[in-house]
Amino acid sequence: MSAGPAGWEGLTRSRAAPDSGASAQELLLQVGASLHATLVVDGRGWIVWMDAVLAGAAGWRGEPPVGHRMDEVLGDLPWLRGALEAALEGTEGLCEGGGRGQRLSAVVVPVYGDDGTLAGVCARLRSVESPKRAPPEEPRAGMADAIEERLAREHLEQKTSLLRATFDSITEGVIVVGLDRKMTAFNKRFQEMWGLTDAMMEDRDAQRALARAIPLVKDPEAFIARVQRRFEPSAEEDTDTVELLDGRVLERRSIPQRLGDTIVGRIWSYRDVTAERHAQAEQARLLAAEQHARERLEESFAVLDTFLNHAPIGLAFIGRDLRYLRINDALAALHGPRREENVGRTVREMTPRLASTIEPLLRQVLETGVPIIGINMTGEVPVTPGEPRHWQVSYYPVSTASGGILGVGAVVVEVTAERRAQADRERLLREAEEAIRIRDDFLSIAAHELKTPLTPLKLHLQMMKGQADAGRLVSPHHVDKALTQVSRLRVLVNDLLDTSRIQAGRLELSTGSICLREFIRDVLSDFRAVSALHSLEFEEAGEPLVIQGDRGRLHQVMTNLVENALKYSPSGGTVRVMVRREGALAIVSVKDEGIGIPEDQQAHLFERFFRARNAPISGFGGLGLGLYICHDIIERHGGHIWVESGAGRGSTFHFSLPLADGAGPPR
Repeated sequence: MSAGPAGWEGLTRSRAAPDSGASAQELLLQVGASLHATLVVDGRGWIVWMDAVLAGAAGWRGEPPVGHRMDEVLGDLPWLRGALEAALEGTEGLCEGGGRGQRLSAVVVPVYGDDGTLAGVCARLRSVESPKRAPPEEPRAGMADAIEERLAREHLEQKTSLLRATFDSITEGVIVVGLDRKMTAFNKRFQEMWGLTDAMMEDRDAQRALARAIPLVKDPEAFIARVQRRFEPSAEEDTDTVELLDGRVLERRSIPQRLGDTIVGRIWSYRDVTAERHAQAEQARLLAAEQHARERLEESFAVLDTFLNHAPIGLAFIGRDLRYLRINDALAALHGPRREENVGRTVREMTPRLASTIEPLLRQVLETGVPIIGINMTGEVPVTPGEPRHWQVSYYPVSTASGGILGVGAVVVEVTAERRAQADRERLLREAEEAIRIRDDFLSIAAHELKTPLTPLKLHLQMMKGQADAGRLVSPHHVDKALTQVSRLRVLVNDLLDTSRIQAGRLELSTGSICLREFIRDVLSDFRAVSALHSLEFEEAGEPLVIQGDRGRLHQVMTNLVENALKYSPSGGTVRVMVRREGALAIVSVKDEGIGIPEDQQAHLFERFFRARNAPISGFGGLGLGLYICHDIIERHGGHIWVESGAGRGSTFHFSLPLADGAGPPR
């Protein structure tokens, strides 16, 4: 019934046992082939191989038994199943029993893997023919002894072969030396490690093998000393390393060989740890390099943080997810929270009002790798809400040595003070240019205004001189005309003097009680016969209004306003003067139907030397000082002066004065 070569060709193709590891199954098949096994079972009781004849003897029918439990297949061979179960527990043995009308004997051997675990069981069966005549008792007993001895010898040979195969298949080089310094065992791996051929090992002399190995070792003296010391009987175990000249490193372990409690020799095992030691050295090198790099990185970060935190400009490093990885105090101060609170937060979280402007620029740098330099940016930040701030911002890509972009470096220089200074300079320049323009206009106007009365004054004086020289009486007409021009010059000179006093703060007031009704009537009486084109109307208040003021200065104000109303109404019309009470104030208004004042010029109307652009010099005259002086006189009385007008719609000038019973003394 033993399987022949053809049967084992099928065995090598049948590897379908469930739940069996490939290496364990392969070992079982290898051992089974060497034993010419009839049945192979893995460590869990599944059939890996079974001879078809044995399957028939066991009563199995149908599909091949491979992949089935041995309990299921060996139903008619309980004696064999029992032997297999014992072998799966580690007990080998011989057994014999019947099956399908024939007598069978079996040798059952457990098979172990390299790691010592039980891989499975191999069984070799054969048929036992029953003799036709019973031989005498003694010969029959002798035959049984012979069969048993032969089976035992076969089993020992098989076991020895299995151990030899296992011994030669391990990865470590092993040598066993007896107390007589003879090598009792060694494997192929040991010979390969030390370059020892079978011929060199024939005499099994450990001393000679040692001598042949010495040329391979870096430190032969230490190597010989350690080996010689362990040739002596000793219970010590030790482990060390041997470095070879070709660069290999072997880890050597030495343990005593015992037979019971007696030491009969020593076992050396050698394991090639070259790759492992190289890996350890490389790992140590990498760890040292990593530690060095970490220290350098920490130093770099320390230097960077020192530089960042003491830089007067805003600096930050922003990652690809637009989160702050590094930021200094100067930039964090714009956001509000402390520097540590900015780290890890997004640009949108820290600057929500500017995020729509900043984020597209950052993404552009991340995508293109091209810096954006010197962008002028204006906006508000949380620390100064409502106040526009100005910055000059640059964004730079931060790249690795391989060209990958890690993030963006931001440089923010605040130029708010410079922008404000620039705005102030521009404003001052405009004001200076305006002052120069006003000065030039004033000089032109002053020259014209002073020249205008001087020419007729000179003419009338010359005519009066001619009359006097001729012995005739001087014409009163020429005298009146000359006096009128002198009066006009006096007004111009007084305006200039008043302007000088106002600028120096020396314009003085002499106050007293003034009844506005009589006061305004007196002023208007001087204008009754001035022009046939104009009419003057006075709307009095329903009650007498008394103020405390300087009569002469207020007369100057009223005269200027009425003169302007007449002068800037060249087509004639009504000039209406009105007085009313509003609480503790008296309101005086002078209304005309003249050319009016454009709205964009009304804010400058009470400034020095200002003249409305729609009033040409040649037609209206004046130095542009009258309303400026009026504004100062009214303000000094504790009042206020303003205008309501529009181009072509006439003008109404109002001024308020505190009533004597409702306000304090004038300033």
